[in-house]
Amino acid sequence: MDADRGPRHLSDIARASNLPTSTTSRMPRVLEHWGYVSRASDGQYSLGQHFVQSRVVNDQTSVEDLIDASGPIMGLLTEQTSESSYLAVPSPANTCTFLREVQSSLPVRYVGFDGWEGRTVPMGGSVTGEVLEGRVPDPGYVVMVAVEDPDATVIGAPVRNAQGRIVAALSIAGPSFRMGEQAVAAHGAAVCSAADELSAQLDSRLQPGAL
Repeated sequence: MDADRGPRHLSDIARASNLPTSTTSRMPRVLEHWGYVSRASDGQYSLGQHFVQSRVVNDQTSVEDLIDASGPIMGLLTEQTSESSYLAVPSPANTCTFLREVQSSLPVRYVGFDGWEGRTVPMGGSVTGEVLEGRVPDPGYVVMVAVEDPDATVIGAPVRNAQGRIVAALSIAGPSFRMGEQAVAAHGAAVCSAADELSAQLDSRLQPGAL
């Protein structure tokens, strides 16, 4: 399975592997059992938590903590902004890996990142890269045109551990026609607030006696 291609159906995996579908079908089931891939309701396979954990930069904050704590926070962020939200962490060789996405329910949305959960991509020139490398201006968030779509805008803010180190980038993305000056300011504040809440959640998980 290609980490840079996103979710794929079993038939696609079989073709890429040059193996019969009957033979290929056994391998994802084993990998799913051990957490290296996950299978969505539509039958597509994507990378699982154990595989993602093996690719990201080692840090005191675990991938499991980020995934567990981010769900409700990102759900609320997407509800507040009506735009799709994403969480990414640094991985080797100047790349980043997406841990979670929550898609907007609007009929017109930024679909360039649909299905990117578990995908690893280069950080260069992206909001995620700017955030993870600490190049965040005074408002606390980064705004840029999406790398994959010049008609989309991305807003991102850093998630930090208890020591203040940036461990993840939280972002939203949507069509630029909805991203006027007032919307960017409001959405930027919402992304910062959500990133701060996730940082606080991570800190609380590391406190003595935390579950």
